[in-house]
Amino acid sequence: MRKALLIIDVQKSAVSKPELVQDIEKLQNKYETVFISKFTNKNSPLLPLLNWQGYNDENLAFTPQKDAIIFNKTGYSSYLQEMKNFDEIDICGFDTDACVYKTAMDLIEQGIRPIILKNYCFSANQEFHSAGLKLIERNIGKHNIR
Repeated sequence: MRKALLIIDVQKSAVSKPELVQDIEKLQNKYETVFISKFTNKNSPLLPLLNWQGYNDENLAFTPQKDAIIFNKTGYSSYLQEMKNFDEIDICGFDTDACVYKTAMDLIEQGIRPIILKNYCFSANQEFHSAGLKLIERNIGKHNIR
């Protein structure tokens, strides 16, 4: 079974739970393949639609492992075609109720099992994080949340 880690939007201005950053940085060392997404404001359809200014920066809040696959995205999903080579992808990062949730749904529709690492995810607040986990449990199964 081919397995990878996907770290979603752990950028300095996106981190709503700073104590997770160090844990996520250590977590990546347990995986041979690590994908890291960074949300970028440039050409994002979300900004005018939501009247939102986006993140203040695109800099990661941690040091990625040297062979990590780092990519920019302009929407909620962090799915890449290159992920089709994997059977299972563990997911961590921000925000559980938005980007983590959307990415998990996209992975499952591509036949890839998403595993949500709930202790390595968070949202703007606990209420949104809990809501995201409830939606994930309903739509992809409690057994895919660890």
